[in-house]
Parts: sequence; structure tokens; C-alpha cells
Amino acid sequence: MVIGTDSLASNWSLSILDEIKTIKQHNPNTTETELLQWATLNGAKALQLDNVLGSFEKNKKPGVVLIENIENGKINSKATIKKIA
Repeated sequence: MVIGTDSLASNWSLSILDEIKTIKQHNPNTTETELLQWATLNGAKALQLDNVLGSFEKNKKPGVVLIENIENGKINSKATIKKIA
């Protein structure tokens, strides 16, 4: 499973976090671990970039974001992100 965005033609936002929120709203039993893997490593694998992106490993250069405003470790509609690196 991979989370991504394709264009504004089919979605009101190009935000992966918005996609995660939508999935969580309709599938509340999906874990944050699953969602974050779908949005990071699985996406990198789908694009054949997992040797460079998608996880924290030596010689990789993943982008880093901070997910804020979560409750008890759960992503909700109030969650926001801030780019770190």
C-alpha cells in the first residue's frame, strides 16, 4: 500500500498528511505505523528510490517532517506538519 497525491484535478490538496487524515477518518483501525510506512518507505519503493529515500539509514537522504498536534500518538484532523529537513 502506498499513499500519494497525483494532481489537483482529483484532490483539493497535494498534502500527504491530508491523505493520511482521510484514510484515518474512514478507517480508524489503521495504525499510525502502517500509515507512516505507506507514506514513506513504501512510496520510495514504488518509485524505486528506496536506496536514497524512505527511511533513516546510512547514505540515505530522507526528508524529515514533524507531525504536530496529535493526541495520544494518534493522527487526527487537527494534526499539522512542519518541515525539519
